[in-house]
Amino acid sequence: MLVLRDSDISPILHNLTLPQCHHLLHTLWQALAAYTSQHSSPTAPKLLHQPVRETIVTDAQHTTLFMPASDTHSTTGIKIVTLPGGGGAARGAINIFSPEGELRGVINAQQITAFRTALATMIPFCHYRLPPKANVVVFGAGKQAEWHVRLALLLAADSIATVTVVNRRLGTLKRFEETVLAELGETFPGVAFHAITNEQADFYGRLRQAVGDSDAIFCCTPSTQPLFSESYLRRDDKARFISLIGSYKPHMQEVDSATLLSGNNILVDSKEACLEEAGELIMANVQREQLVEVGELPSPGETNEKRLLEGNTVFKCVGMGIMDIVIGRELLDIAGERGVGIRIESF
Repeated sequence: MLVLRDSDISPILHNLTLPQCHHLLHTLWQALAAYTSQHSSPTAPKLLHQPVRETIVTDAQHTTLFMPASDTHSTTGIKIVTLPGGGGAARGAINIFSPEGELRGVINAQQITAFRTALATMIPFCHYRLPPKANVVVFGAGKQAEWHVRLALLLAADSIATVTVVNRRLGTLKRFEETVLAELGETFPGVAFHAITNEQADFYGRLRQAVGDSDAIFCCTPSTQPLFSESYLRRDDKARFISLIGSYKPHMQEVDSATLLSGNNILVDSKEACLEEAGELIMANVQREQLVEVGELPSPGETNEKRLLEGNTVFKCVGMGIMDIVIGRELLDIAGERGVGIRIESF
């Protein structure tokens, strides 16, 4: 049994090569495609088990999520993660089992949760037709925001001219600038990085300008009210890719209903989970037939020459246990090959 601490996982993820990233992207897409395939046909064999997650909220408003999943042939597992009531990074672990019940590994969940969610966003993002010199806006300055920026640049740096990070707290944003953006600025010198906080006097003017100029927007905050008005998008009928990964309860929303419904496509990781948990969809009274699961898209590697998604495209992701299980399994394999982590025999 292998134990992977955050200090074991971070170097692996931060030093991914483009081929390694494409492999993980394809692996995640395969799992989501299998999930969609068996749900679209009543007669299809049930090769993947993905129950809707269970939630416990404590008196202090800490939310613990229990997310089991199995592909039924190689890996079964569960992620247990707690979202602190006062804000901050999710904490928990992923347990990976063999089909026979042998515990293959225990993995710190903080980095993987952010990474696999951003990787899921990259599936439709890689299908989307970005214009040359695209402007990307990211809401949030935590791990989710970091991995959305990192993966977007790794996969599409040649198409991206600017990255603007918007965050409520100045202190958090400054730390993000001094660490993440400073590093990425050296790695991607052709990209201009900007930061906006609502503690600045001209915040709303700068926000309107950034959102209006944007070609892609990544929303990565647990917000209970829209991060910007749909009116900010109305500029020369410009099309955008918008991802929403921060809200995970019916009362939460990162965009208003007008923004959500402005899309030519509303993509989701799971119709069932999103219709039950995603505040944006619930408030807009979105119906199942209006949604397309990303598992219905071809593998991202199959559309390099001709991308499928044009016009306004919205992607909503609430996360599923199978995403953690398949990425956790891959990271266990990589760590094992590199001799990384703590090996415990005869557990």
